[in-house]
Order: sequence, then structure tokens, then C-alpha cells
Amino acid sequence: MALALSSRRSTLAGVTSAIAAMAVAVAVAGRSCGPGERGPEIAVRDFIHAAKAGDRETVFAMLSPSTRARLEVEAKRGTDFVGAAVRYTAKDMVSVGTFEGTQPADITLVEEQGDRAVVYVASPDGGARMDLVRVDGLWRIDVPQYGPITP
Repeated sequence: MALALSSRRSTLAGVTSAIAAMAVAVAVAGRSCGPGERGPEIAVRDFIHAAKAGDRETVFAMLSPSTRARLEVEAKRGTDFVGAAVRYTAKDMVSVGTFEGTQPADITLVEEQGDRAVVYVASPDGGARMDLVRVDGLWRIDVPQYGPITP
């Protein structure tokens, strides 16, 4: 039982770390899109702005439905891992942070096909590719790294 509990905690910690790493990577990127631009780049810019401001509500709202669904599953798992002593929500799985003094980054559309897009966010601290999906006319950040939902 101790091994299973340790494995469960490791899984929860891994998922939480992945969300935190994504938010940190986005937060350090800065902003570079102009005010007149439309498309996936502006969604990424807004996402970065929300992460820098520590606005977890907006960050969560800007995630794709499939990413939010995966977070719901992980929140339920987290609640089960702690014996329901704490009830986690999908928003509890999102951690955002800010970095002071970060230089603005380039936000570049790499690919857009229909309702899917890939944007590259670059900064002096590194770069990251971000997947986006268009849902009801709005671009949402998709985080496929969480893998398929498993009951």
C-alpha cells in the first residue's frame, strides 16, 4: 500500500509540476504582438499576460476543453490520493507565477490549419511551442502532454 500511495503522490506531483512548468515557461516569455494582430498569437499573448498577473481564473478559462477535462480527472485523482481529506478542483491543478525583469519575447505563428495552430514563444530564457485549438471562434491553449484521459 505504501508503494501505491507513493506512486500516486508521484503522479499527482508530476501532473502539478507539468502545469506549473507550462505556466512558468509562458510567464517568462513576455509580450511582443502588436495591438492590431488577430489569431492564435494574440491568444498566447493574453495567456502570458494572465499568467504574469497571477490570474489563475483567466489562465484556466483560456485552456482548451480537452485540457480542462484532463485537469478534472487529475483533480479527482488528487482528491482520491489524499483520502478525500481535501477536495481538489481542476483549477487547483493550475499554478501560475511571475518573473520580474523578463525581456519581451517573440511570439511567432508556426502553423495554422483549420481550428488548430502552433505558436512558438521565444525569450532570452528559452522558448516553447504551444498548441492551440479554436473553440467557438476563440483560440484556446491545448496541452496534449497530459495524455489521454484514463478512468
